Amino acid sequence: MKSLCIALLLMPILAFAFEPLNTDDAGTVSAGGNQIEQYYFMINRSSGQQSSDIITPGEEYSGSTDARAFPFTYTRGLTDTIEASFSTTYYTQPSGNYSRFANYVFASKWRFHEDSTSRYALAVKPILILPATQQQQVAGLGLAALNYGLNFIGSKYWEDIEVHANASYMRSPYNTNYDIGRSADNSRTDIFLLSVAPVFTVYPGVRLALDIGATTNPATTEQYLSFYSLVGAIYSINQSIDIAASYSRTALNYGATIGTASAGSSRTELGFTWRF
Repeated sequence: MKSLCIALLLMPILAFAFEPLNTDDAGTVSAGGNQIEQYYFMINRSSGQQSSDIITPGEEYSGSTDARAFPFTYTRGLTDTIEASFSTTYYTQPSGNYSRFANYVFASKWRFHEDSTSRYALAVKPILILPATQQQQVAGLGLAALNYGLNFIGSKYWEDIEVHANASYMRSPYNTNYDIGRSADNSRTDIFLLSVAPVFTVYPGVRLALDIGATTNPATTEQYLSFYSLVGAIYSINQSIDIAASYSRTALNYGATIGTASAGSSRTELGFTWRF
């Protein structure tokens, strides 16, 4: 079993799925393979103010109320180093006179460098997000303009520990004739995110993860950066199915994400990944 674990760590194409972490890994689905990620999240606001939650780059929920949703992602391996994916999110809360489906995201990840001796890999992931409707923008479910971006990913592998780091940029224009998340404040359209996530194998098939990051706060009336901290657990039932859960807090200072002070919001996520 130990030899098998070491062999898997030497193969980033078999790395853990993106969910339920915010930080992506350099692994890609193998050529001809498929992957489905189906999760459920709950976002709870403590302040009742408009703010942005870091879910995945470009898919932040910007509403001022609590949210409940089912994010879904389908990924297809085009080669052993390139994958393509499509994702969308179905919101059960908030609801209104608009479609519950939002965040139509197309992405492709290319693992352009891999060193099996030093056990690290590098990848880039361009992202394209279709415009949301005007009323979805008002509710905070998306932006009513074409968004696009690029995520640079680095992953380092040891026997029982993996560390993944992301540096991403999103160009996020919106329809300036409408509010975002029911807030009339102007929003930044250049969004940067830096994050790092160590993942620990504590038992065969069981991994625990930390995930911390900082991002450009979209609202121009607020300070430039906001921060998050996340803890997660991933249980691999077999080589095809993982179930996982995470809990994260977002705030305007890092200390509030891990201390007893009230955070701007919290997110709980639970779901599964199926590879076939």
